[in-house]
Amino acid sequence: MHIKVNGKPVELEYEMTVGEFVQDRALKGMFAIEKNLKIINKEDYSTELLQEGDSIEIVGFVGGG
Repeated sequence: MHIKVNGKPVELEYEMTVGEFVQDRALKGMFAIEKNLKIINKEDYSTELLQEGDSIEIVGFVGGG
């Protein structure tokens, strides 16, 4: 299955949820995930399926001053 992550093509071996994708990529810290121009709530990560052609944007938050 082919999707785009932050504008780059990524091939997934199998269909997975956003939550499984986060675990697979070992994403840590504070971040937001947008799927096809829609922000996904963290509560929905376990049920939101990634599908062929989806576009995912992952935005991390950085503190500073």
